[in-house]
Amino acid sequence: MRKNVLLGAFALLGIFLCSLFMTGCGDEDTGVRKKEKAQVQQESDAKYVIYLITMNQGSNYWKQINDGCVQAAKKYGNLRYEWSAPLNSTNEEQMECIDKAVADGANAILISVISPEGVNPALQRAKDAGVKIIYVDSSATLPGLAVFRTDNEKAGHMAGQVMKKALSEKGITSGIIGVGANKVVKNGILRNKGFRAEFEGTNFTVAPAFEMNGDRRNIKNYVKEHPDYVAYFGANEQITRAMCEQINDMGIHPVVIGFDTSDYTLTQIHSGVIYATMQQKPKKMGSDGVDLAMEALEGNFTGENVDKDMGVDVVTRDKI
Repeated sequence: MRKNVLLGAFALLGIFLCSLFMTGCGDEDTGVRKKEKAQVQQESDAKYVIYLITMNQGSNYWKQINDGCVQAAKKYGNLRYEWSAPLNSTNEEQMECIDKAVADGANAILISVISPEGVNPALQRAKDAGVKIIYVDSSATLPGLAVFRTDNEKAGHMAGQVMKKALSEKGITSGIIGVGANKVVKNGILRNKGFRAEFEGTNFTVAPAFEMNGDRRNIKNYVKEHPDYVAYFGANEQITRAMCEQINDMGIHPVVIGFDTSDYTLTQIHSGVIYATMQQKPKKMGSDGVDLAMEALEGNFTGENVDKDMGVDVVTRDKI
């Protein structure tokens, strides 16, 4: 009898483990996703279903976009809102998220794509099914109704200008500057481009951009291997954090310019580790995106490829 009980227990454990390995597109539901679904999900007979699909759910930046969507969704009594994302930030998983949203009855999808063309097949399937596509933060080459974005190249220029100011204040007139930036996602490419353009013709050398590739240890090792760099630019929130963690561990004091405004980033600005960060407006991207989706679903918006630059602010210690 005991042997049978043990065999049954192992069988159940095996089924459970298999279910974990077979999940995709956030099926395991993070605590954040469960919380937001409880807050805004309406009755099962809701007239419209809107999905937000981000690159992941681990970054505070994506959570802020979701917060904006939740805020807007609460205004509508005929709407069910969902937030999903790939578990491993791959094109294949993000396409699975899109297909699942369509199968779940999505009428509109707000999405920040992992790469400009990598999820186009799934987006086209969604459009063919009549789903409205709105881009937030990072857009695909496939046309949508609109894109709510930061002018990332301009933001990169601003980061470079602030970096030059900070270096001048410290009396640093030459040296190598390290850059952590995604070289596949469009916003990372543009931020990197704008930033390094500011140092053309100067006595500074901007090192080739280094990627995180889904593992913050890569950025930490990058900083560890270059303690002589006079400055670092982190082109997104997660890269900025990894840089600062390693800088703190090593006790070095390069100039650091970051991106986005997580609590950690603001704490590092206050303590003097980060000189400044570029503040986007992700919450407004989310809320405006849901509002536009509802306008389109109600027949009050018929535009296409509308470009909405949300702007960016520079946050320094005196502004916290």
